[in-house]
Amino acid sequence: MGVGRFVRKLPDRGVRRSLEVVAEWVGRRLWMGDFSDETVLEREWDVLVLLDACRVDLLAEVAPEYDWLPSPAEIEAGSIDSVAGSSKEWMRRTFTRAHAATLEETAYVTGNPFSAEMLGDEHPLGLLDEVWRYAWDDDLGSIRPEPITDRAIAVGRSGEYDRVIVHYMQPHVPFLEHPDLHAGYRPENWGSPDSVVDPDEAGLDVWGRIRRGELDEDEVWAAYADNLRIGLESVATLRRNVDGRLVVSADHGNATGELGIWGHPDRPVSSIRRVPWVELEARDEATRRPTLERESRRAVDPDVQERLRSLGYTDQR
Repeated sequence: MGVGRFVRKLPDRGVRRSLEVVAEWVGRRLWMGDFSDETVLEREWDVLVLLDACRVDLLAEVAPEYDWLPSPAEIEAGSIDSVAGSSKEWMRRTFTRAHAATLEETAYVTGNPFSAEMLGDEHPLGLLDEVWRYAWDDDLGSIRPEPITDRAIAVGRSGEYDRVIVHYMQPHVPFLEHPDLHAGYRPENWGSPDSVVDPDEAGLDVWGRIRRGELDEDEVWAAYADNLRIGLESVATLRRNVDGRLVVSADHGNATGELGIWGHPDRPVSSIRRVPWVELEARDEATRRPTLERESRRAVDPDVQERLRSLGYTDQR
């Protein structure tokens, strides 16, 4: 933080906000922490569920609603540090050539469009199933968890891979049941008035709208929790249709104003850095018969950047 720039912005910020900026700047240097050097590949699991942008305290809050999840205290105590604060960096720091032997026996079933940029055709995985390419919901501007669950069950039952990573987009924005808070986009109409699912374009930046005083933080938190519940319903189905040790975790968390940070830039503030690590036993009771067939990346040609924008990645942070 340059002193000259800080002083020049004093008239615009005002004394109160300027003092907050100083406190945030100092706090980030004293209490920021560090991302982990240990990837999830070095831990024990058979099926790893990633709930995109899931805070530890958010999962702990809704846990009593699900008899298959441990207590809030156990969820808090079991949390770990992630290797990154964004999906893009999580992929870059996890799917490395140093883990090539493990990755050759690992399937990645994902709803996150950053896989297009970070993995490509030369990825080290045994299987890359980019479900977002062929099961995207244009009206929501996101991908629901159900098609990802179907593909994960099919891959798990195939027995071809030692490990399966299942990457759900929930609870990440957009909030599927609260589109007024964060609009999604129809990718085929990107850039035109018809592209916005909700006509209020301000709805794209839900965390910024809290910071600017345009949205109530409690209202957004409740919508965030509802989005997590949508994801957890699919996790409940998944754990009854695959076998082995199933871990519920996240690629990163999400800041809600801690040290002046909102959303999830790749910054190791604890609310972004800390993620759940809940170990469960899964058993295939054959309660679901998946019907969705995988489509190869060459069979579909979506506009990746448009889909990333619909998830709020206007700057690809």
